[in-house]
Amino acid sequence: MAETVPLPLELTWDAPEGCPSSSFVRRRIEQIVRGPQTAPTRAEAKVEGGAHGRLKVTLSVRTGDVEEHRTVEAASCSALAEAFAVVVAYVIDPSSDAARIDEAGSAEELFDPQGPGAPLAPAEAPPSAAPPNVGQPEKTPRPHALPSGPPATQFAFGLGASVASGPLPQASTGVVATAALRLHRLRVGALGTISSRQRRYFDGPAGASFDMIDVGAFAGYMVPLGVFALGPCANIEATYVQLQGFGIRRPWTSSGGWLTAVLGARVEARVARWLGLYARTDLLLPVGPPTFILATRNDDVRLHDPPSLALRFSLGAEFVIP
Repeated sequence: MAETVPLPLELTWDAPEGCPSSSFVRRRIEQIVRGPQTAPTRAEAKVEGGAHGRLKVTLSVRTGDVEEHRTVEAASCSALAEAFAVVVAYVIDPSSDAARIDEAGSAEELFDPQGPGAPLAPAEAPPSAAPPNVGQPEKTPRPHALPSGPPATQFAFGLGASVASGPLPQASTGVVATAALRLHRLRVGALGTISSRQRRYFDGPAGASFDMIDVGAFAGYMVPLGVFALGPCANIEATYVQLQGFGIRRPWTSSGGWLTAVLGARVEARVARWLGLYARTDLLLPVGPPTFILATRNDDVRLHDPPSLALRFSLGAEFVIP
């Protein structure tokens, strides 16, 4: 019998009478995992009746930023307990190999009970065979493979809206598009923002319109908290503004660009494995922004002087590709 190792595991095993106890499931997990584990783990499982008289278990496991959700069917509750123990042990210690889970059963069979290969529950014994020991877990074949864990790298594409105060004369709204690479807790990617047009009047119907576009790169480090994650982030962006005069005899066009450093905080909420929501609050630090002046026949009109500090808030959704 493998030596058991106490684990920082919060275990919820909801099963009907006659199923293995939660202490048995915890013991099986500790037998499979080798070496001390310091990351707290939360594992939940609910066993209920399935189709054609079978049983099924709906389970979820989370340790750090790794999470698994599964639904497994089997002919017996003992087999479901073994399947649950294998999944939990693998999420805790993905480096485990098949030799460490001799009594856990085939991972392929655990996740495809009706597929090829022997069933999870052993066939009924012939009349001459001795009856099985009551309360003892069913023995299953040696494992052939481990279940695949969540991918270490994911791609995410986002779309959202932003509100910024400072770069333009009035608070500006815009549409934000992002493309990011998720490396565990690290986020790196590119983004672009198109702000809605603004108009600034200076003499009756005369004035100028502002159009602004931002493109750049960003990085962040997220700390998971259940279905949420939060952390610091930073951008470097190129800001381009075009100024177009109107209501004057000779309409005049001008443009200017500058770099903007961005420091902020990001919050993510996981809605599904492929969908998430995000929110960001940023401090904008423009580097040498120009003063926007409209030249008229009589004088030069100062339309806008971007401040050295500005604020921006954005909210959107991300579509995650495993």
